[in-house]
Amino acid sequence: MGWLQLKRKATVLPLHTVATTEENCHPAHIECVVISTAQTLQYPLLPEDVPDTELPYIPATTVLDRTLRNGRLWIVVDDIIYDCTDFVFEHPGGSTVIKSFEGKDCTWQFWRFHTREHMRDYGRALRVGRTKGVKNPYKEPPRYVGLRKMGFADDDW
Repeated sequence: MGWLQLKRKATVLPLHTVATTEENCHPAHIECVVISTAQTLQYPLLPEDVPDTELPYIPATTVLDRTLRNGRLWIVVDDIIYDCTDFVFEHPGGSTVIKSFEGKDCTWQFWRFHTREHMRDYGRALRVGRTKGVKNPYKEPPRYVGLRKMGFADDDW
């Protein structure tokens, strides 16, 4: 199966500014530089019909290091890496929640608010690979607080 060839849009930047859009290149700046008119993504989005088991393996160190992933916004759910760089602005819950998990695992948080249908409809198109060893920075709290006192164990649910 071949890789998709995704191209990034050319961006004009002033030499002294860390910017991502052409609006930041003011006409008063004499020296502007064009960055990457056709930069191919090292880890492109993969077709939805590719099974998770056939996704390319990407080491955890690459997922954690923003420079290794070329500044792309990646999150991990169930050891699958999703590129949310463009989707983050369309997320109904806002961009902050996704940005807070950049380069991290957010499996239990994701499944608290989303269903398998959400993943099928939106997530499959954002997959770039699979990984192991990326940690969730937050401990998952118990789901059913107080049920043991009522005679129910967590395993009963």
